[in-house]
Amino acid sequence: MSGLKKLLLLVLIVFNIRPANAKSAIEEAGDYLQVIVPAYAFGMAMNEKDWTGAKQFGYSFGAMQAGVLGLKTLIDEERPDKSDNRSFPSGHTASAFSGATFIHKRYGIERAIVPYLMAGFTGYSRVHADKHHWHDVAAGAAISGLFTWTFVDKESNFQVSADPGSVNLGFRTEF
Repeated sequence: MSGLKKLLLLVLIVFNIRPANAKSAIEEAGDYLQVIVPAYAFGMAMNEKDWTGAKQFGYSFGAMQAGVLGLKTLIDEERPDKSDNRSFPSGHTASAFSGATFIHKRYGIERAIVPYLMAGFTGYSRVHADKHHWHDVAAGAAISGLFTWTFVDKESNFQVSADPGSVNLGFRTEF
């Protein structure tokens, strides 16, 4: 690589210059955090050999994703950037808050503070990127909290059993 190309590359890196159609650093961070926070939560359960917690996380995360995708399909809200009509609710925010709320409910608020800050930043990044309105972000966080608070507890609160010819579901929760 020539000296001029190296210098240009260094300038681009130092000044974070991107093509006009590239995502901003804030939007990219939100894209990563929507995956990192729930992955961290699941990894925490696995690291602690908390198989019940890992299972509860799977149930809550799956239910949250189904709920968010269902609402995006049913509610025809245009994104602020006018790219499509799937603005409500914010899936990125719901995903990040799912991990943070799981940690809070299963392991305590002290261990969830940083994940909550990351989830909040994820919501901010969606508004900053002009992909969501603030109410989309708030709804994503609330939906995530509802599913996580329902499916996750320090004790097992969700049971599935099957007999030939029937499947039984049971759950309990405290508010």
